[in-house]
Amino acid sequence: MALNRNHSEGGGVIVNNSENVLMTYDHIEITFSDIEPMPDAFKGTKKGSVFLTPYRVIFVSKGKDAMQSFVMPFYLLKDCEIKQPVFGANYIKGTVKAEAGG
Repeated sequence: MALNRNHSEGGGVIVNNSENVLMTYDHIEITFSDIEPMPDAFKGTKKGSVFLTPYRVIFVSKGKDAMQSFVMPFYLLKDCEIKQPVFGANYIKGTVKAEAGG
């Protein structure tokens, strides 16, 4: 997990030379819960785009926010569930663990 490391000034994403973007989704909302204490960068609902690579999920927010990008490597994602409510948008719920020393 990394904060504000993979975005460009123009709102794009920065990926390593060894990986490529497999899929991109716009109009994504991300929220964080169960963080004590809650840092300002994680408060509220963030809107932006998600970029899927073979190794990680990268969220890049729209606008000027304390969180410009958030990276979730697949090996740090735990207990992921896909929710499909009858009335409402589909969503993924899970836990992102902090990387050792990160």
